[in-house]
Amino acid sequence: MLTVWREPEVPSLHSLASPCYSPPGHYLWDFWLLKHGEGYHLYHLTAPRTLPDPEQRHDVARVRYAFSRDLVGWEDRGLVLEPGAPGSWDDLSIWTGSVIAAHGQFYMLYTGRAAGERGRVQRIGLAVSRDLQHWERWSDRPLLEADPRWYEKAEASPTGNESWRDPYVYYEPQEAMFYAFITARVKEGDPQGRGCIAAARSEDLVTWEVLPPVVAPGHFYEMEVPTVWKGNGRYYLTFSTQAQWYTPEHAEEISPEQPQTGIFYYVSDHLLGPYRPVGKEVLLGTDSGCYTSRTIEGPKGDDVLLTWRSRVPGVEGFAGCLDRPRRIVYHPDGRLALEPYEPAS
Repeated sequence: MLTVWREPEVPSLHSLASPCYSPPGHYLWDFWLLKHGEGYHLYHLTAPRTLPDPEQRHDVARVRYAFSRDLVGWEDRGLVLEPGAPGSWDDLSIWTGSVIAAHGQFYMLYTGRAAGERGRVQRIGLAVSRDLQHWERWSDRPLLEADPRWYEKAEASPTGNESWRDPYVYYEPQEAMFYAFITARVKEGDPQGRGCIAAARSEDLVTWEVLPPVVAPGHFYEMEVPTVWKGNGRYYLTFSTQAQWYTPEHAEEISPEQPQTGIFYYVSDHLLGPYRPVGKEVLLGTDSGCYTSRTIEGPKGDDVLLTWRSRVPGVEGFAGCLDRPRRIVYHPDGRLALEPYEPAS
């Protein structure tokens, strides 16, 4: 049974034991950011805290907007993208995307799901804006779908689902080309290990060419919410996965370490790979309570990682909030470390 969206009657937020951000009365989970003008523009998935079960949030997800000057204090600016009209390809829920400035306006790639398919098929569409607050769909059709040459389609999936979501857009100025990195599954191999990061490219953000996967290690069922950035002369890719999504073979490979739920990273000398883990692939594991991340340039010019939390010490149940940012430290061998972030004074 699909869940129906209902705004909270009382916009109260549970008392958090740490300085996480979420809008009053709502959960916050997957998010994306843009640094522009006088600060930072945050777009995130949201659902009411009045849901009987937090897991129901996935079927009622919308996109909400907040603004910050320092990546710490956030001002909620309300809903900006909701599901499409009944019968459309994105009429059930809106899932994770990314925003980029280009051609004198702003482009948001986002994931959509259809109620008529009971949300089983994920596709990617486009919305545009002049002011970052008001967004309009570019088309009534999706722009990007899983290409059966490389990727698992619903009819070939063991579960009947089609993974094609979480697009992250990266602009490569030397090529004058936009690249999208996408959560997907390859069409062959052990079903438990088909999780991959797909790629696509475009000159104008409207017409896209789907490419083979840039990462397909055969280790995980899903590799969610990719982010790519260049730091200290290398390309880094972060993604998230869950402990139960490891293949038995990969769990044995990392022994005596245990499978983790959290944020992972790979590194490459080239934008389209090959990407490889450096040392331990886990950046923030199960104990952190963190899941999915984004990296952005901070006010001081350093690279900053943000993540959301499913758990907060001292709070019972699902937290659903944005954690405080962390500063990224690059080691000469490509390893990453995280330090406390201090906002500019």
